[in-house]
Amino acid sequence: MWRCLNQSNRPPAQVRQVRRGQAIIESSLVLALVCLVLFGLFEISQLFAAQEILDYAAARGARAETVGFNSFMVQKIVRVGAIPNAGRLINPVIIGGPAAQSDAELARIPLYLGGENAGRLTGILDYDHWDSVGLPVSTLVGGLIREHLSQTYDLRGFPFSQAFYSGDTLPLEGEAYIESHYPLYMNEGYGP
Repeated sequence: MWRCLNQSNRPPAQVRQVRRGQAIIESSLVLALVCLVLFGLFEISQLFAAQEILDYAAARGARAETVGFNSFMVQKIVRVGAIPNAGRLINPVIIGGPAAQSDAELARIPLYLGGENAGRLTGILDYDHWDSVGLPVSTLVGGLIREHLSQTYDLRGFPFSQAFYSGDTLPLEGEAYIESHYPLYMNEGYGP
């Protein structure tokens, strides 16, 4: 009741200003909440994309395993498959933007896959977070090769991740199953 009496004593122009100020504050609060939800949806979509990349890398590793590649080659193939999750390119240093970086990556991936020892690989191609991609684990399950891959995904690049998740990293896992064709490729049990 006091509020009604107090507002009735104010001039109409002053009452309109108070209401406008209240509307601006309410709109700002609602806009901030809507932006927070939209950023959250964007960050969730980025995590789903990272998960799909790990599944893809695991599938590439399973395919390499099924045709008989050794574990070192499978590891290199998995790392190349996980390049989109690997962060910033460290080596080689590229000047010229994303197009130049993409050209350099495409030229160096065959060199990386052809590398004969692990010590020389970082000199060919290296990224910020390649070490966060764990070693692939292959198991044979009833005629299927199961490739399991894990990554400690860095959330510090997401601007509002602390609003949704308290840690700086998030464990992600990729998995793929493929039929084992190893005996067909290696001609085991076939031929003269």
